[in-house]
Amino acid sequence: IRDRPTIYFNFHYLPFRQAIHLPIYLRKPELLTLKGKVIIQGGVRPGMIRLGVFGVSIYPPKGIMFQNRGTIIFKGRCSIGNDSYISTGTTGCIVFGDGFSASCSLKIACYDKIQFEKDVHCGWECTFMDTDFHRMKYIDGRESPLAYGPIRIGDGCWFGFRSVIQKNTVLPKRTTVASNSLVNKAYDIPEASIIAGQPARLVKTGIYRDMN
Repeated sequence: IRDRPTIYFNFHYLPFRQAIHLPIYLRKPELLTLKGKVIIQGGVRPGMIRLGVFGVSIYPPKGIMFQNRGTIIFKGRCSIGNDSYISTGTTGCIVFGDGFSASCSLKIACYDKIQFEKDVHCGWECTFMDTDFHRMKYIDGRESPLAYGPIRIGDGCWFGFRSVIQKNTVLPKRTTVASNSLVNKAYDIPEASIIAGQPARLVKTGIYRDMN
């Protein structure tokens, strides 16, 4: 916690009454853009939010790349592992619910809104994007619209290795996303279900991972 990026980051973004406790720890950060806002809702304590923590030895030991031009809100504890990347556009808003955890190589690109409710857990190499980024072009010269859509992840969801979550995704509580799945819509499924595939579909109900 003595490193300058951690101290600077806290006092740059947070009100003094919060920053003095150093609630956000950074490990080996690459701070590309420090605009926008970072907000902690509720009480704070030292190190409650850890970004770039080393957790998985087979991934690069670098910490986190941080590019913020929008708003990032933390509602409690958060842990994001090594080799991870967070980028927000000027209209982007990421909300991390209490107990968010990503083991390593998390990638988030937010230009609309991505909301994680409580106790969401991500395995290795999960990607969340709420925009298509690139327009397609019709042969008559017209361009397709650049599409955006919010993502909302319910309490206790668990994402397996290399899950990709795209715009307009909505998942109910305690959904498990199998590894290498593509998630790209609002899923009208029971709580505590497993989805899998590209695109993901319902494969089993009445089952969830008990993180305790």
